[in-house]
Amino acid sequence: MTSPSTLAPGHIDIHAHLLPEDCYEIPAADGVRRLAERADDELHLGDFPIAVTRDQISGVPRILADMDAEDIAVRVVSAPPYAFAVSAEPDAAADYARRVNEGLMRMCENAPDRLVPLGVLPFQDRSATAIEVKRLVADGVRGVSVPPVVGSFTLGDPELHHVLDSCAEAGLAVLVHPTQQPRPGFNHHYLQNLIGNPVESATAIASILLGGTFDRAPALRIAFVHGAGVAPALLGRWDYGWRMRADVSADSATAPSEVFRNHVYADSLAHSVEAGRLLCATVHPERITLGSDYPFDMADAHPVRSAEALGLDQDALRTNALRWLAW
Repeated sequence: MTSPSTLAPGHIDIHAHLLPEDCYEIPAADGVRRLAERADDELHLGDFPIAVTRDQISGVPRILADMDAEDIAVRVVSAPPYAFAVSAEPDAAADYARRVNEGLMRMCENAPDRLVPLGVLPFQDRSATAIEVKRLVADGVRGVSVPPVVGSFTLGDPELHHVLDSCAEAGLAVLVHPTQQPRPGFNHHYLQNLIGNPVESATAIASILLGGTFDRAPALRIAFVHGAGVAPALLGRWDYGWRMRADVSADSATAPSEVFRNHVYADSLAHSVEAGRLLCATVHPERITLGSDYPFDMADAHPVRSAEALGLDQDALRTNALRWLAW
């Protein structure tokens, strides 16, 4: 079983994606969504271009070669967000989550010193969530990736308390990755991603901070990708609302910015030095980790260089990643 002592020395990227080839058919409310190659060799989800090749998302030799080129020693890999299958029927979602998890573990066994898998969970049924959590723990998996929003609920809402609570109780790290949900006015220019993704993350962060999640589950180790979305820029507004309105502070005894700094992990993928500096000013230095979003087109092709531009200590980034994984 992989342990900190058997991991390759060097940079750890906590935000990268893999998907087993036998999981390209994703259950959904309207049947099955299929990943398939087009003439350009890129994968499409239905008619939507994913902007990656089969080799990049499913080929371990290619992934390892790209890690070498990017000076990445270890990647913590999770299924891409379209594999969360949040709209599927309960039985189909549970079966798919199990197949994804088994496939990811098999892929990572090809390079256990360099690839660390995160599992996925079925969200439609509480008992199915609990079963998969127990299975992942028994298999030695260190954590899970989850969406910030499931249906009409965010992670901090009571309807989803069982997800984070079960992970905290089991000692699993949680990586929250947005899912590019359709929104009014986001039809063009990739706004579902450019604006939608950071807003999704911030929505979940706000619900967790204001909902008293860490009072209920103090052992929770939760990380948000893309530099925690737009949350760092909104903390002042949340604090002000928390001070001024009883309905905002009803479930939380501590100001949101303080909870954020004391509990939330974030990756370094802020897409600009200015945004990265704001991230570093709001997240505790022991909770900033390296992240790339490999292999997608919005990924940072030089994550180590970007972290260095922010003055982030590379040894500290590795230590932080290991702490998040409880290693």
